[in-house]
Formats: sequence, C-alpha cells, structure tokens
Amino acid sequence: MKWIKASLLTLALALSFNAMAMTDDDEMIFKEALIQGDLKVVKQFIEPDAKVANEKFFGWAPLQMAANTNQIKVVKYLLSKGAEINYIHPNAKNTAFHLAALNGFKELSTLLEKNGADINIHLHQDVSLIRYFRDLGQTDMVEFLTKLGVKDNGCKTPSCF
Repeated sequence: MKWIKASLLTLALALSFNAMAMTDDDEMIFKEALIQGDLKVVKQFIEPDAKVANEKFFGWAPLQMAANTNQIKVVKYLLSKGAEINYIHPNAKNTAFHLAALNGFKELSTLLEKNGADINIHLHQDVSLIRYFRDLGQTDMVEFLTKLGVKDNGCKTPSCF
C-alpha cells in the first residue's frame, strides 16, 4: 500500500512539474514576444510563474533578449517581476546593460543603470565598454557612458581582443 501511495505521489509531482515546462512552440512564442515587444504575450507566460523571467534560452535571459531589441516596456515589466539584472551570458559575457549600450540604446541603458545594473562589469577579455567604444571612435557613446558612471578600466593592451 505504501508503494502505491509513493508511486501516486511521484506521478502527481512529475505531472505538476511538466505542466510548468514550456513546449518548443511556447518557447518560440515567448522569445518572439520578448524581441518584438509584445507585452501582452510576455505577461501570459510570466504571470502564472514569475520564475520564467529568469529562464535561460541557449544561455540568454528574457531581459537580455528584450534589451537587445530596445523593448523598454518589456524590460520594465521583467524587472518588476524579478528578472536578474546583472546576469552574464556564459559564452558572450554580455549583460542586458551591455546589450543596450552596444546597440546604442541610451534611454534603455539609463533605465537599467537606474534599476541597479552593474554598469562596470567588463566585456569578454576584461575589456571595459569605454575602451570598446573609444577603439571604434564612437565618442558620443564614450561621453554618454562616462557621464553614466562607467569606468575606463580593465585590459588596456592590444592583446585584450
């Protein structure tokens, strides 16, 4: 009898965990909503389980996907639901702030900074955002990031890249 109860309990738990898992189609719809800025659809996935705000899709967090396409309303919503603002992609080494800045999204970069983003996390190879933009000759971004508080530190040699 104990074995039957244990089996039924295990089955019930397994079914409840699977009910929260996204199907491949759901995942595609969610990712598309993030990058297109479809807040209504994003909410349909986050409201039942706020943990989805920190799910990773091939290493990318929802906040990074929305930041990479300047979806300010979605970014604000994700932050309100507990999205990890300083998550670093394991391979690309980018945060949501990096992606906003690298794309020149000044309003979004400012929003992320005001919401607690660590603006001095370095890019891959310990390169600061200031150095990256200075090397590209983008003085407007160097000025913007400097005023925001980004430090010009990190690797200074040509071998950083």
